[in-house]
Amino acid sequence: MKFKISSALWVCVLGALVSQPLPALADDALARATNSSIIIPANAELRAIMAQAVPVGTPEKPIRAPGLPTGFTYTLDASIAYSEGKTGAAHNSLPGGMDAVIGYGFNSHNRLQAGYYQVQEYPFGFNTGTVPVFLQGLGAPIGTQNLALAGTDVTTKDKLFTVSDQNLFLIAHKLPIIISPTYIVRAANVGGTGDSQVIEINGFPQTVHLRSDQTYLLPVTLPFLSTPRMFGTVTAAGEWNVNLNGANAAPNKMQIFELAYVEYRFSKKTTLFIQPSRLVDYLPPDPYPEYIPTMIWGISHKFTKSTFVQVLAETGTPSNRQTLGITSLTCLQIAPNGQCATAVPSLSGLRATQVQVQFGIGSPSVIPL
Repeated sequence: MKFKISSALWVCVLGALVSQPLPALADDALARATNSSIIIPANAELRAIMAQAVPVGTPEKPIRAPGLPTGFTYTLDASIAYSEGKTGAAHNSLPGGMDAVIGYGFNSHNRLQAGYYQVQEYPFGFNTGTVPVFLQGLGAPIGTQNLALAGTDVTTKDKLFTVSDQNLFLIAHKLPIIISPTYIVRAANVGGTGDSQVIEINGFPQTVHLRSDQTYLLPVTLPFLSTPRMFGTVTAAGEWNVNLNGANAAPNKMQIFELAYVEYRFSKKTTLFIQPSRLVDYLPPDPYPEYIPTMIWGISHKFTKSTFVQVLAETGTPSNRQTLGITSLTCLQIAPNGQCATAVPSLSGLRATQVQVQFGIGSPSVIPL
């Protein structure tokens, strides 16, 4: 009987993997949205302000009062992306995406910005490796499952909506900083459909929206480097999950998000940049927040004042997860014929790496200069 159940589980689990999308937890998406909605516009204004500084020993020139741009600004771009590494995917191309951003400056010290972003990923750990198969109530595994046999499409397209209130302050009338209270709402498609999935949480099945969450950030951005060729800022933010769900555990304490940005300007039109960060993620499958060291690097080129192309490489891996991907499969219910009626995955953190090419139009104040 044990052999019969074990064999049936293999067939059933494989069928379940093929027939429904599996979750993706890797989270370069938040880094991309944060970069576009908070860091780029803050950097653009800080860069403009710092550029007015008068070098020591030179005659002073009139300096305009530092401030944020007033009136409307916008950015619209379309992108294609490719996943990198041994993801187990049949092909590395990802679905196309788009970003749309609009901002309005009420005065020189306050502006509001809203953005919609689509970020594509193909995470490691779903289509590779062999995991144990458990029968609920039994301590030892009754078999194993090779995830590569499933051929499941785990392509993820995150959709993020952000609203940011940018506020400029001068410390001691010299150091400009920007404080940008930001609200982020995220949903996603996994394998071309929604992100609703049954997963195992504390030994029981639960349906969750794998990549849907709402986050509040309170970022502070200030410059640390400003030369004719180079510019750099650091950002730190308090972060809160404002809608605990799924496996999330209370109390919901503030987490600290950290990010640095450095750019080198080859010319007035071409800029090389790098952005290391320590992201914090708290998605419904997570019993506790994930800490994700993430790196974005790339190059942007402006064809004209309001048209650009940008190439990004992005990668991130949770630092507080011992394993990645699907860690096991559990049969929660045996049918009368001895087959598994309900099999669900147990999840851990994942890693994703991709290259993205963007073509866009928009105001120079909200794209890398």
